[in-house]
Amino acid sequence: MTFEQFYRSLAKRWYIVVICVLCIGAGAYVGSAVLLHSVYQSTVVMQVVIRNGGNPLSSDNLTAGTTLAGTEADLATTYPVLSEVATHFPGMSVGDLSGAVQATSRSNKPLFDIVVKNTDPNLAAKVANDVASVLIKQQNQLLQQPVTDGNFLVVVEPAQVSDTPVSPNKTLNAVGGVAVGLLLGILLAVIFELVDTRIRSKSNLASLLGWPLLATIKQTGSRESVVNLTSHNVNSEGFSILHTNIGFSAVDRPIHTLVITSTVPGNGKSVVAANLAISMAKAGKNTLLIDANLRHPTIHELFNLSSHAKGFTNAIVAFRTASSANGQQVLMPLIRTVNIPNLSILTSGPLPPIPSELLASNAMQNLLTSLSTSGFEMVIFDTPSLLGLSDATALAAKVDGTVIVIDVARAKKDELEQAKAVLEQAGAHVLGTVVNKDAGGDQETPYKHVSYDSSMMSQNEAMGGQAAPAPAWSAPKQAQVQAQGMPPKPQMSAHGIPPKPAQFSAPGIPQPKGK
Repeated sequence: MTFEQFYRSLAKRWYIVVICVLCIGAGAYVGSAVLLHSVYQSTVVMQVVIRNGGNPLSSDNLTAGTTLAGTEADLATTYPVLSEVATHFPGMSVGDLSGAVQATSRSNKPLFDIVVKNTDPNLAAKVANDVASVLIKQQNQLLQQPVTDGNFLVVVEPAQVSDTPVSPNKTLNAVGGVAVGLLLGILLAVIFELVDTRIRSKSNLASLLGWPLLATIKQTGSRESVVNLTSHNVNSEGFSILHTNIGFSAVDRPIHTLVITSTVPGNGKSVVAANLAISMAKAGKNTLLIDANLRHPTIHELFNLSSHAKGFTNAIVAFRTASSANGQQVLMPLIRTVNIPNLSILTSGPLPPIPSELLASNAMQNLLTSLSTSGFEMVIFDTPSLLGLSDATALAAKVDGTVIVIDVARAKKDELEQAKAVLEQAGAHVLGTVVNKDAGGDQETPYKHVSYDSSMMSQNEAMGGQAAPAPAWSAPKQAQVQAQGMPPKPQMSAHGIPPKPAQFSAPGIPQPKGK
């Protein structure tokens, strides 16, 4: 993990670090105050007095006392001393005393300290003073020193009852808890980052792939709508933004053919492709939407077209021998029209056994060459998903641009990285990504658009099963629309507002309630 990834994981999961710091820090403080008993300490300061020559303060006597102070400190915690002390305190054993009594000598001084710790401050002081008394008594008996000559060991400072416990140190424990919580929080944040394969946010998506975000399409409560992008539809502005950003991407490199795909199935790419085509058609671009998903075509369902009609695969097969010169005769019987000006549909046609070979063939390249001079300003291909199939990759390598539709709630890092590697290896020109089914909530856009809802019945069905004529290949755009049997663009009223077309109703797609 690089430092950038480490920093990103902390920035994304900072709340884990905060929770660990607060919980463990507060837990250490409260636990010290509630669960642990207060321990008090009492200390007796003793001096080793040597009286050789009568002057105990001579340098030789002080040096000898300093040397013996360590020995006497060790003797204070021996069994003979502690066993006698234990007899003075009922209920206290030598084992209890050995854990509570400590004795240490002071450096370069004939002094040593007898320290006793106990939860009872009074008992701690009594035990400390008693240990000192027993030690003096036993040493005098051992040396057989007369009391008149003065004690060999002298109590310099008797033990006092302490009012302040020496442990637990609640402040120190709390600081330690904060430090442990900080380290644990950082560790958990890094582990979760390494284990979590989800993207979950648009910012993570952009940082992972390095591709621009072209638009965000929100998750709606009902089934995704293709044709009901009215003024009160939450996604009407999203597709307008997508259309605009694709136009910005074409400043240096014109975009005439465009692939809409996704990493895995279920991200809603077909719906995005259909809405993008409608948005471009509404903007006045002569647009052709091609169902290039030869595994599971859905465009005909979205636009209420026949699933048995000839289509994209028939065109590719025909272009094995046809050239761009007679491309109009090849495509004209195959293109379907709908009651949206400037929009034409080419359905999938019969499904081939090996779609990838058909899409990678020279006939496909001939078809693309013919489309470049067909009069269509934008050709949009709805393809299968990228991973596991080579169909979309084969087509993405031939077109002017590719847009990846991603559901960030379902997207996984390894899948996105694999899809990026596949497209880069194929040399595809990726324009950016579209975040679909964003869970930002359904909110009305403040921008009002003129509704283009229409009956959306295909011209093919209206003519009793006959295919509608394709657009004139070199005629003006208005003549192309009229040649397709489409109504001319509505005339503006005196107030500059076009008449509202009839309400569209697609199979299985609920209509938005009017305001």
